[in-house]
Amino acid sequence: MFTKKTNNLTSFLKKYRYHLLLIVVGLCWLEILNLVLQLDQQMLIYPDSDNYLESAQKMYLKFTGHYYRPMVMAFITGIPYLFDSSDAGIFQWSLWVNIFCWLGTSILLFQIVKSFVNEKIAFGFAVLPFFIFGNVVLNFHLLTENIFVFFIMLAFYLLFQYYKTGKFWYLSLSLSLFLSSMLVKPGAKFLAIIVTLFFIKEIFRNYKSKSMIFIYGSLMMIAIQVVGMKAQYGDFTISYIDGVTYHNYLFSKAECLKNGKEYSQINNPRAKYLFGLDFTDQKKVALEDAKQQVKNNFPNVVRAYFDNLLENFKSGNACVYDIVNHEHRSNFSFWKSMVFDATKWQNRLFTVLGVLLSIYFALKYYNREKLYFLVAFFIGYIILLSGISSGQGDRFHLVTFPFAILLLAKFLSDINWVKPSSERLQK
Repeated sequence: MFTKKTNNLTSFLKKYRYHLLLIVVGLCWLEILNLVLQLDQQMLIYPDSDNYLESAQKMYLKFTGHYYRPMVMAFITGIPYLFDSSDAGIFQWSLWVNIFCWLGTSILLFQIVKSFVNEKIAFGFAVLPFFIFGNVVLNFHLLTENIFVFFIMLAFYLLFQYYKTGKFWYLSLSLSLFLSSMLVKPGAKFLAIIVTLFFIKEIFRNYKSKSMIFIYGSLMMIAIQVVGMKAQYGDFTISYIDGVTYHNYLFSKAECLKNGKEYSQINNPRAKYLFGLDFTDQKKVALEDAKQQVKNNFPNVVRAYFDNLLENFKSGNACVYDIVNHEHRSNFSFWKSMVFDATKWQNRLFTVLGVLLSIYFALKYYNREKLYFLVAFFIGYIILLSGISSGQGDRFHLVTFPFAILLLAKFLSDINWVKPSSERLQK
């Protein structure tokens, strides 16, 4: 009996040795950065984090929706309230959720990459996201980025399984995650719609399948969100955050360019005016302003958009910039400065890499392996969307970095720069 258990354990460790090693490496690296940068001692709570906390309070304590933050993120964030947690407990819970998603993303990346390169090389690619400093630091904040990345990576992993096996339930579950992602990050709305339409023929062929329950479930959640927003605030919408974002960032900067003024995110009279309105009026004013600016101020809108893209491309991580030396260590400034500079160059490197690889895979893979075409589309979508906002550091682009690593691994495999997997050799 003991021998059987030992053999089972040995077999388990052998089968999952790289997965376990990824977890160990990730946790060790996380703790090293935590000690060096005093990450678990930081007290700053960003306005976005306050919004996510408020959305969880509304869902679990008041049974209502939030005007900016949709229900899936609120549901994940607020789970500790089921156990009479304090608000401080929500932030502690957020850390563990972020770490789980951060580790999970690399494990899923490994699972995909090892299908076309050998396991040792796949492990090397899968460990790379751990050293993206921005993602590590965001683990310590109540924000969506690491959760959203995990959602999308899991969706692509399930899509990979669908193309590998042809089983529709993998596709259904994948699309349900894409659809649900807009209830984590509203900016994913058009991404989810486009990817779903990409598979519309498969959906129609299988609309009576039991596996459609995943898609139907996500569509029901979206319907609940939209109808709830109409009932509570007055509009059929996922969130009011989209109007606020393009009004206060893109079009406010375009207006400043028109008038020869310097744009300021903090001292923005247009933002103060918008926040003074109720949510329905915010949506109307933002939309009408967008129409007028595109019609009458289009050159400056284009200038503002590309200025935002450039800023999001070259900026470092704001969470690193805001770190405070609570322990008064003499070498703290050196490490903080080094990590912040690293986030700037990682942003530039992975953004350029992501753009170039996306163009390559979009052109070469549309009629071949559509998984990688869709990964390329996702990277392009996020980067182009980032031009709507500014002043966020690398928060927009770092979402794409693990997917750029996936495309890099596939590219190097295709040109035979890395050793292929045994599975690929058998083909």
